[in-house]
Amino acid sequence: MNFFISRIKKYDVLLISALFFLAAFFIYFFTQPSEANPFNYFNYLADAFLHGRLYVTDTPFYFEELIKWNGKAYVIYPPMPAVLLMPFVAFWDTELNNVLASILLGALNVSIVYITMRKLTRSLSLQIWMTVLFGFGTIYWYTASIGSVWYFAHVTSLFFLILAIYATLSGRSALLVGLLLGASYWSRLTTILTFPFFVIMLSGELYPRSSTEPILKRINIRSIVLFGIGVSAFVLLNFLYNYLRFGSPLDVAYLLHSISPAKENVSPWFDKGLLSISYIRYHVYEFLLQPPVFVERWPYVIPSKAGLSILITTPAFIFALFAGIKNRLAIACWSAILLVMIVVFLKSGTGWSQFGYRYALDFYPFLLILTLKGIGDSPKWYHKLLIVLSVLVNVWGVLFINIFGWYKLY
Repeated sequence: MNFFISRIKKYDVLLISALFFLAAFFIYFFTQPSEANPFNYFNYLADAFLHGRLYVTDTPFYFEELIKWNGKAYVIYPPMPAVLLMPFVAFWDTELNNVLASILLGALNVSIVYITMRKLTRSLSLQIWMTVLFGFGTIYWYTASIGSVWYFAHVTSLFFLILAIYATLSGRSALLVGLLLGASYWSRLTTILTFPFFVIMLSGELYPRSSTEPILKRINIRSIVLFGIGVSAFVLLNFLYNYLRFGSPLDVAYLLHSISPAKENVSPWFDKGLLSISYIRYHVYEFLLQPPVFVERWPYVIPSKAGLSILITTPAFIFALFAGIKNRLAIACWSAILLVMIVVFLKSGTGWSQFGYRYALDFYPFLLILTLKGIGDSPKWYHKLLIVLSVLVNVWGVLFINIFGWYKLY
């Protein structure tokens, strides 16, 4: 009897996962912009890889974020999204619909979030509400529907990052966890800064109440070493990738781009180089305080193109503050969030133009976990209210930008 019950529950998981995938796919598909995003750098990079090249050729004239080096053009961004697209570009060439690819992978991420939530709570209601929050109550919806080089990188990095979190919570091989985080890093370099979460979670229970062993004997050294090997594989691969392109193992593409002589009359938040303490105020303002724009005619309130406060785009994240800091999971999540936040806030540029503050997507999965823990065993009416409000705000943002073209009011 228990066997049949477990099989039924297994099929329930598959069914709900499939329903979330379908719901996300169709909602993202029917709310995508009317015109396909032309910034499909990864299509050209995938084509280059298929032809045994690291440089791109025959790119459109509007591809301004390319590094010209020794007479060749290189894509700045980490190449993992292009690696994923290679089988599809092999069939459709560079004409591959990059928006559709983003929507498909974006919808798959929503399903993976659902099965990850199952590792954190037994409450089916809470699992569903948290998945709805991620898929439709955050700027992830807008991000997945765009498909441009910047946004597809976010979708790809989240695919591997969420899988790494799932593998960690499921007790899978630490080597696998490291490889998944490495793949996320090779999509968005900053996601490697989430490593404290995995180190803490893979280390074992460091503070059991009854243990008198020294802390070093309670650390699971083997898991940490395997995790490090997995991550290091991609770090070394990235060193090789950059060395073959620029003669340096470091990620000099971003530095070369920031000092390009073609960049003139730049905004004040670019004038201190690639990283600077002076940029922090811009990031903090957009992340926490940036308000919408008020206009004198319909729709009266529109998103700021510079970004929007996370307290506006996803007010339900406020419950993350109630997750506490005295348990291992919360400490792991906050460690990952704060390290990413510190480094990202030093970066020139804040992600313009965008709906919300897209750089925060690098730590959204950890905010989601903290929000779940802050809600508790099951969502109350006020939890559901803020989740619904979060969804409505993102409906407003996606329709404003993608469907109704209210950007003309600027």
